Amino acid sequence: MKLENKVAVITGGAQGIGAVISTRFAEEGAKVVIADINEEKAKALAAQLNASYALCDVSDPEQVRNMFGMVLERFDRLDVLVNNAALVHHPASNKNFLELTPQAWLRALEINLTGMFYCSQRAAQIMAKQFAEGRANGGAIINMSSGGGLRAHRHLMAYDTTKGGIEAATRAMAVDLAPWKIRVNVVVPGNVTVENALGGATGPEAAARAIPLGRAGTPNDIASAALFFASADSDYITGQRLVVDGGMEAQLRSPAVDVQIDLGIVDRLE
Repeated sequence: MKLENKVAVITGGAQGIGAVISTRFAEEGAKVVIADINEEKAKALAAQLNASYALCDVSDPEQVRNMFGMVLERFDRLDVLVNNAALVHHPASNKNFLELTPQAWLRALEINLTGMFYCSQRAAQIMAKQFAEGRANGGAIINMSSGGGLRAHRHLMAYDTTKGGIEAATRAMAVDLAPWKIRVNVVVPGNVTVENALGGATGPEAAARAIPLGRAGTPNDIASAALFFASADSDYITGQRLVVDGGMEAQLRSPAVDVQIDLGIVDRLE
């Protein structure tokens, strides 16, 4: 029970990776608050986990403030925030840079980067006050990035920009909040298989050929990393990125790319 009696807010916590983080934290004894724009899924998962839920669009500062107000009213404290809510693969932003619209660019920043700022600042204010009053030994803020924070995806310029910004913000927040013992770290998932809204899955088996450990990641792999940063096991770690990608970032290039190049050469031989 690594999170016994801890109050944890997980944004985007009703579906995908967020739902598994919510479940894992509840299993470890946390009082979980699922913050999501999908009220139906948030309500259903909260009932299953004996948790709380809040309808919240993280890009709306008023909704964010109301959500944390509900947390304080119900629990009178906050120990952990997981900034999981994000706009990932949206048709409007999955464009070559030459075709990316200002609207798609701004929406990606509003949700992924500005939403993280709204939630983190309010959470940090609560945690710092608790520390100053002697009611807590600090707190933990866990951000979610992507391989795109360090390397580029094709046609995902807006998304990659937000993830690079989240990693830079993580380091800056960690330094600013250290006097109140608020730790800020970032989890960097690789290719993760998650159920989508249509009931199918992203991260096909073919992608595993490009991953040194030979398989796509699972939401539970990411939840384990988030749990580590939320628990006392990482009490002396802040401002760091934990890459959970089966070795993708470590390799120079994907083996699948080399295979495709070799096959192309063979096909052109006479």
